[in-house]
Amino acid sequence: MRKSPDLKYLFEPRSVAVIGASKNPEKIGYRILSNIIHGGYKGEVYPVNVKGGEILGKKVYRSVEEIDGEIDLSIIAIPAPYVYDAVK
Repeated sequence: MRKSPDLKYLFEPRSVAVIGASKNPEKIGYRILSNIIHGGYKGEVYPVNVKGGEILGKKVYRSVEEIDGEIDLSIIAIPAPYVYDAVK
């Protein structure tokens, strides 16, 4: 019998990184980040954008390598040609 995968990291993440977070309200990276923050999520939220700075009161990390905490779930909100490099 095969063991079922543990899906708690997908459905109950303690932390979320939004790769491609944006200051532009028209971009998907902004909308995802905003929905997480304003939707009542209680865990850690790590916006990631190569420009750094701050979005919606959160420090923006230039890469996931800058994040000290554990990341349970990453949401990738960048153009398709850049996804491979973001994942490696």
